[in-house]
Parts: sequence; structure tokens; C-alpha cells
Amino acid sequence: MLFWLGFYLFFFLLSTYIGYQKGNLVAGILLGYVLGPVGVICMYFSKDRKHMICQHCHSSIHIQSYFCPQCKTKQLYVA
Repeated sequence: MLFWLGFYLFFFLLSTYIGYQKGNLVAGILLGYVLGPVGVICMYFSKDRKHMICQHCHSSIHIQSYFCPQCKTKQLYVA
């Protein structure tokens, strides 16, 4: 019983952490709570809402960046 509770809690916390890192905290909590290990896999392959790809140099930058730190070009946010 204690093993399964720890197993479930581990995947719940891991899914929550991945959701926080990707900007999907609520989805991470809900998927980890409901689905456990499958929720971790879903969160791992979900879209990252905190970063986007620069159109010019293809580096990963923060979504609210006005200029790319690598190539110094102006960024337009496209949803």
C-alpha cells in the first residue's frame, strides 16, 4: 500500500513540475492527479507556453522577449 502511494505521489509531483516548467501548471496538476504516469508522458509531450522559436536564428527564447538575445532581431509573437 505504501509503495503504491509513493509511486502515485512521485508521478503526481513530477507531472506538476513539468507543467510548471512549460507554463501549464494547472494541466500538470490535473493530469498528474488523474492519470499518474500517463499524465507525466502527456505533460512531457505538451506544448511549451513559456518559450517560442526565433524566426531568424531558430533559437529558443522567452515568449515575452522583444528582441532575440542571439541574433538581436525584433520578434513578433504569433499565436
